Amino acid sequence: MMINKIAVCPICGKRTWLRIQDGGYLNEYPIRANCINCRALIKGVYIMDPKSPYKGLHLLNAEIEEQDPDPDTLTMPNVDYVAEISGELPCKKVYTYEGGLPTSPFLAAVDHLESVEARIERLKYFTKNMMDWRKRKSIAFELLDEGSVEYIATALNNKMGDYKYECDNYLKALHCLQEVVLEETKYLFLEPGQDEYLANLRMRLAELDKDSLQEMASQMGGVEDIILTYRKIIEVFSSFMNVYPNLLPAETFMRFIDKEHCNDGIATCSFGDIKEYYQDAYEAILLLMYIPVCLDNIATRGDFKAFDIGLFADVKPTHIKRDFKWYRSLDNGTRLNKLNVSEQYQAVIDLPANRFLRNGIGHNNVKYDSITQIVTAFDLRKPNKIKYQNSLMSVAVDCIGLARSAVIMSEMILYILRQEFRTEGIRTVMHPRFYKGIEPNMKCPCGSGIKYKKCCRTEVDQLLYMAEKEKKTQ
Repeated sequence: MMINKIAVCPICGKRTWLRIQDGGYLNEYPIRANCINCRALIKGVYIMDPKSPYKGLHLLNAEIEEQDPDPDTLTMPNVDYVAEISGELPCKKVYTYEGGLPTSPFLAAVDHLESVEARIERLKYFTKNMMDWRKRKSIAFELLDEGSVEYIATALNNKMGDYKYECDNYLKALHCLQEVVLEETKYLFLEPGQDEYLANLRMRLAELDKDSLQEMASQMGGVEDIILTYRKIIEVFSSFMNVYPNLLPAETFMRFIDKEHCNDGIATCSFGDIKEYYQDAYEAILLLMYIPVCLDNIATRGDFKAFDIGLFADVKPTHIKRDFKWYRSLDNGTRLNKLNVSEQYQAVIDLPANRFLRNGIGHNNVKYDSITQIVTAFDLRKPNKIKYQNSLMSVAVDCIGLARSAVIMSEMILYILRQEFRTEGIRTVMHPRFYKGIEPNMKCPCGSGIKYKKCCRTEVDQLLYMAEKEKKTQ
């Protein structure tokens, strides 16, 4: 159902007809619409929860007028512009009203989606997870951020998804947190799906030379510093959860069959809502890019610190020894420029980052046209020279991609951490879903290098048994 409201611009007084989608799965969603005349950003929230005493539209900086289309002509008199609003779907960008009744965002999006049912399934999943995140799960990540793990298990009810899992050591607590990460980001992966994608990654990691990996972990600072590294990448995920409701239309757009012939915008965010996340995620992921680069060095060259050949040979000054410390001293722009996507671990990160956009944000050298929803970054030395230009929708999709890259990076870090804990005699199982399809004589997905039947199988079977027993008693 479409709700009709009029937003009166607080600057110039022009009137924008808001066609708001009331129906869906988000209890509330942000609203962003710009006045075409003066470009003032009208901000608000729409609350759909029927139990809420605040149900309906709430604008933060504009007056609302109640008005419905004329029942005979289906036109809206005395209206200047139209803004279609949906918390879940791409919408037409704000346009001048020339009469008639605009099409709803849902009808406009249906033609671009292969399966509306799949879209509904994802929205239900997202909504449930967001409610859990706000009420409880985010607290566990705040505890991790503060370096306190005593109550992480309590915050997560000692559970990994549907499975009871006693978090009686640090590594188990991190496994519980990682399961939350994977729950929340399940639909950020397209084809292959998240489970298959990460299971393949773990199997490849298990083939790495354990001695070389041990040496690399030692150079990273051992268990304590690797945990700090994990905390850094998880901050990207936590920040993403704060902007995810603004990006949900972009998640739908990712699955459009024909993106090239779409001129859709976003009515839940402006560039200001996501640019800080883009910049922070860019910095955090590239700061840790030494991890996949070192893993590629082990896999391809047998030495994690083999930076003195290939792409790095021409990095100035050329007389300095190219070792682990040298690589970590490089600036993030150089790291991005030297990414080698022909190597497996750098390719699997699939980093959607642009240094010109990041520099534009960092140096306030970026322009956003709120009507066309085009983002433009300029050369730092030549202010009129365009270095980057793209749609807000594309930047939003890249923000989702940065979160996906962080998830993959966190899996790499957690794998390295498991190897370090093993040297201290500590071993834990992962989530049962990552053992699906594993035969007893296959190598265990946890990365131990030994057969599944001699590694995690007994504990996984016990988790499955207890989960099934609990279901029957409910």
